Amino acid sequence: MPAPQASLKINVRGRVFRDGSTLTKKAVEGTVKELVSLGEERLNIVLMPRPAPGVYLSVAQAGRNASKGNYRRNLHPQIRGLFGKIDDGGVVYGPWLEGISARNRTTRFKGYASFRKTGQWLQKQSKNVLKKNITHLMRKLN
Repeated sequence: MPAPQASLKINVRGRVFRDGSTLTKKAVEGTVKELVSLGEERLNIVLMPRPAPGVYLSVAQAGRNASKGNYRRNLHPQIRGLFGKIDDGGVVYGPWLEGISARNRTTRFKGYASFRKTGQWLQKQSKNVLKKNITHLMRKLN
């Protein structure tokens, strides 16, 4: 079973990108870095366990049942040039938590889909992040 991961594809076209200047490459790399950082922040928030609304835990209960944060600590952002991804580092129960394991078909737990939802959220954010970096690039080129 593959490890859960968030992925995003950005298509860039036009004269500025075709010429392949160093500044253009740095602008796109900056976009990738920013999106990976946003995705990691989002996953940290999404994967933080909370009690159900209206449920209050005593200090003793929270201490016993509190998440130790192992899964969140295993998030691995990777950036190589124009490629960026976030995965869970191959944690054995990662596919089950995501909902892509064969075990999810036989149990009531259908998974949190945190990586899938984060990928969709990043897709919506990508246009604005890229626009901001390209605007900065255009100011440098002018």
